Amino acid sequence: MAYRVVSISGEVASGKSSITDQLSSLLPGWERFNTGQRFREFCESQGMTIQQVSFVPDNIHKDFDDYQTELMRSGEKIIVEGRLAGWLSRDMHHVFRVFCTAPFHIRVSRYMERQKVTEEQAIKDIEYRDTRDIKKFTNMYGVDDYRASQFYSSIFDTSSHTPHELAIRIIKRANLHANAMTVVKRMNK
Repeated sequence: MAYRVVSISGEVASGKSSITDQLSSLLPGWERFNTGQRFREFCESQGMTIQQVSFVPDNIHKDFDDYQTELMRSGEKIIVEGRLAGWLSRDMHHVFRVFCTAPFHIRVSRYMERQKVTEEQAIKDIEYRDTRDIKKFTNMYGVDDYRASQFYSSIFDTSSHTPHELAIRIIKRANLHANAMTVVKRMNK
């Protein structure tokens, strides 16, 4: 199977961006699209924090989802990072769908470092966003759980390997671009 697109999905602070960074550096000529970042930028332009995203009308969420779905449907050499990217591409056989997971305490630690908040605040934010996302996705699309394994080509626990090691595993499992494998072989020496 020749994959043209890689989707990277996962919960808050599960390692999506770190793995996407590594994949981008190992896959010359591949473009990166970060749905969450673009959505955060949109919210900031509207004077909202990420915690207020649940107040954004569903039609705006759907516009972002429609855009990334079309990008994955028609794109070539694209890495799409987004919570729903794997689910949205579930019927696209040219997309290698990755789900990132990590134990809750690891996610809390990562979130604390990234957002510069206390452990208590990190726990509160992550639990809120995880719960809100599942409710929102269920209401918008009728999906019971976007995290279900049937939607993904591979699931990785990001706490057990470095982002670089996981990016190499993704490249090998998806049998991506020969030039990338040359880069990986050189880096493994």
